[in-house]
Amino acid sequence: MTTVTRLRITHSIRISSRLIALFMVVVWGYPAARAENPQRSCERWISWIVALDKGTQRPDSSPAKENPKPLSNVQVDPWDIAKLSFAEKMEAIQCLLGEENDLRPAAFGGSVRLEVSQTFAIPTANLAALYAISYLYSGHYNHAGAVALRGDDASYIDSGGNYVTKPSAIHKAYQGYHAWFAKVRQVGLSKAQQAGLQPLEGTGLRWY
Repeated sequence: MTTVTRLRITHSIRISSRLIALFMVVVWGYPAARAENPQRSCERWISWIVALDKGTQRPDSSPAKENPKPLSNVQVDPWDIAKLSFAEKMEAIQCLLGEENDLRPAAFGGSVRLEVSQTFAIPTANLAALYAISYLYSGHYNHAGAVALRGDDASYIDSGGNYVTKPSAIHKAYQGYHAWFAKVRQVGLSKAQQAGLQPLEGTGLRWY
């Protein structure tokens, strides 16, 4: 085999390797870049449930990658959850389930529906994370009357008359959400919704 032939073969192999790599990129969509997406996605979701310090700006895009809208008790889908794919929702839920020990003040809270007159203490981020998960699952920000849990020994009223969800209730709720998500991962988000699987089922808790 001549030197020229060897060079031609080597050149052909290099071209073939590049074509194969390009094919993989087109079919699977930049696997290296995708490997970084979950972390960035998780940071984005957490930034939308945690109250920011003064002078800190929230990311330009909402969790659903659209211009953010202020949360209010008259909006059904302020974060445009409907625009997310099932895969993106599952990724967000997985991220938010890791927030159980986040006791920072939440970015949102209080009553969500106009008919609720009770006042509420500012919830912690871990409770807001669970509320956001149910928002992702149901597609409705106002899936409950308030960002608070109800149930036996689940709450108390503070000195200012505000409703407060107890940490023990939040912990119990996380156990329920983890068990629910394990089932969701088995059957898929769509089938779980069709079957009516609920995160707080069997916990004795419910959203306000």
